[in-house]
Amino acid sequence: MPLYLVGWGYMPGQATEEALKAVSQCDLVYVETYTMPNTSWLLDSVARVTKGRVTPASREDLEAGSSEIVKLASKSSVAVVTAGDPLAATTHSSLYAEAARAGVRVYYIPGVSGVYTARSASMLSFYRFGGTVTVPGRWRGVKPLSVVHRIYLNLCSGLHTTVLLDVDESGEQLGLGEAASILLEADEEYSNTLGSRPLLRELPLIVVEAGGMGSHKVLYYPRLDEARTHRDKGVYTGIIPSRPSRVEDWLASSILGRFEYSFEAYSRIDEGCKKGLYLRAEV
Repeated sequence: MPLYLVGWGYMPGQATEEALKAVSQCDLVYVETYTMPNTSWLLDSVARVTKGRVTPASREDLEAGSSEIVKLASKSSVAVVTAGDPLAATTHSSLYAEAARAGVRVYYIPGVSGVYTARSASMLSFYRFGGTVTVPGRWRGVKPLSVVHRIYLNLCSGLHTTVLLDVDESGEQLGLGEAASILLEADEEYSNTLGSRPLLRELPLIVVEAGGMGSHKVLYYPRLDEARTHRDKGVYTGIIPSRPSRVEDWLASSILGRFEYSFEAYSRIDEGCKKGLYLRAEV
């Protein structure tokens, strides 16, 4: 019997016909809401389609208890439903691999991803995005020096960085202002170890809150350190652009009204890249 990994979209109303059909015909339907922020709506949305045949799944259920789900899928049709796209999270990719290795047929049903939507809504070229990073909440007790390191490496390669914000156990996303403070504190420490000037604070930040029916909210801070004052609640994805191309500059300006940034900051980073400064860092 098969295992279906089903993406439901990042907000109500985005489930595809394929997703609706899969969950309606499965014997067991698990719904997880912890890998994306503010997705308590997902359980109710799936329950309406399955007439209440849903089981909430915790991180432990899908990670430590993954073998039990695979075992059930070997005897019955099982669906694991997530917000956004299921294979955007390592937890679900691991479940796919484990089931496939056990000889269980797996079907991947993609969903509309808020992260990829944010990249598109920024009007920056999809071809120029590098490694994605996540800013951890202070409750993790870690300093995101490796996050800062990755951002500089992306910049050295001429690539934009998608910045995700951590989600706590209750499903709440780390606030944008707090995330900016955490990132800039880490940049101070990281740059001190290199004997260089912290430059992330001088770079621009594009922030996208993906909405339904095209109602995407796109914010812009000419300097990342200005984002520390942001207090509004929302589900945000941040983007730290590399030096924009002329076309990107024109496109982004069309939705932002203005797209100003420090040429000096980019030039200083370019100098550090040419000297191999960020390649020598140990994090």
